[in-house]
Amino acid sequence: MAEPLDPFAPATEVARRIREREVTPLEVARFYRDRVDRLNDRLNAIVWLDEAFLDRAERATRELADRSDLPPFFGVPIAVKDVQNVAGQPNTKSSLAVSDAPQARGDIFVERLLAAGFTPIGRSASSELAATPTTESIKHGVTRNPWHPEVSPAGSSGGSAAAIAAGMVPAATATDGAGSIRLPASACGLVGLKPSRGLLPQRIPNWEGSSVDGVLTRTVADTAAILDVVAAPDPYAWTVTATPPPEYLRALRDDPPPLRIALLLRAPGDIEVDEECVAATREVADRLARDGHEIVEVAPTIARSPAIDLYRRFVGPAGSHLLDYDLSQPMQPGVRGRLRHIEEMSVREYVRAVAELKRLTRDLVRPWIEDFAVLLTPTSAVRTPPHGVVTHDHNNPDQGQPTLKAVGAFTGWVNVAGLPAISLPTHTDSRGAPLGVQLVGGPFSEASLLRIGRRLERQYHWPDRRPAGI
Repeated sequence: MAEPLDPFAPATEVARRIREREVTPLEVARFYRDRVDRLNDRLNAIVWLDEAFLDRAERATRELADRSDLPPFFGVPIAVKDVQNVAGQPNTKSSLAVSDAPQARGDIFVERLLAAGFTPIGRSASSELAATPTTESIKHGVTRNPWHPEVSPAGSSGGSAAAIAAGMVPAATATDGAGSIRLPASACGLVGLKPSRGLLPQRIPNWEGSSVDGVLTRTVADTAAILDVVAAPDPYAWTVTATPPPEYLRALRDDPPPLRIALLLRAPGDIEVDEECVAATREVADRLARDGHEIVEVAPTIARSPAIDLYRRFVGPAGSHLLDYDLSQPMQPGVRGRLRHIEEMSVREYVRAVAELKRLTRDLVRPWIEDFAVLLTPTSAVRTPPHGVVTHDHNNPDQGQPTLKAVGAFTGWVNVAGLPAISLPTHTDSRGAPLGVQLVGGPFSEASLLRIGRRLERQYHWPDRRPAGI
């Protein structure tokens, strides 16, 4: 090995070193596997290790000598969230109620990552059925945040976020149905992009296409480069994208043009926003103004719609009907209540809710088309809570769920609108834990969000930050 590997190197840098023969896939694999072996007992981020990981890396090393046409992420390890299908791996959705039988077929998103050269090291922890914005389950226990032992890594993609933040993998997959990419990104100091509804192909669009696949990374360039390999149109899809998506990594060569950017500091639903979250977002707005963007403050009415309630009551919970689950198994009370709710839901209720949802979202996206290009908000209305707080709220709906509602106040409605959104780790809070801001763009404006994110990355230097003691 020419130089030691940096556990906090971006995935694109790891790929470059393999491609230029500075390191072999097997050396890379052993390096990250050693990190997992040393750190995972403390963090509980990886909940299933792929026994074939090192064997695949060894085969890739032999292949490296004979190939010149390497895929862009050849030999780069990646963790897969424990709700996404990989052929031959179990997918229990981090629940005792779901079978651990190996999956016959992988998700399209995962298949494209593997075709791009990524090597799966294992599965990362999720909340049970990805139902809550935390990463705690009866099956796998509590996942810890590398930045602060008492602070949650958020969720439900918290295992992926914790693994990257600790340097156990250079990249990891995630999903987002109400903030599950963006909230862990904010909590763990990472970049988290929720793509537009319909941008990335799914065999079955979950939650009417509002729950999307994605990745968590250290840098905007990593996110852009990975999006390039997964965002091609799917000719077999129910609805085929008419034109190919732009080249996201190439788009980062240019700074964003001056844009009209709306600033939202008050949360929908009259939820109080933490002063540190407000201050961080306002500082980012000031920086964007100095870069030539027009900043206009808007009211939380832009994020209020009956569609949001329909999504929360019917569309999101009903996605669990795609699973075969065993209600006799132990599970969190909040998850059990969610499953019982969908068992009682009628076809008439669901069909009407979906139809009304689709009608109402036309008005929800209107401001991005007519009034401004991007919306800037805190990623969450509160600093990332300690372990157990969100789970308690989820299990006790009769107590008002104040923290649960505040955590997702700025994220869940974005899924209803189907808009792209990115959380950027611009700040740290008074505890020393990461704190993110969110940019929400118009339909299929991922390239614009990535350009702004890249500009802010150069100003805030978050890839240089490291959690202490890791």
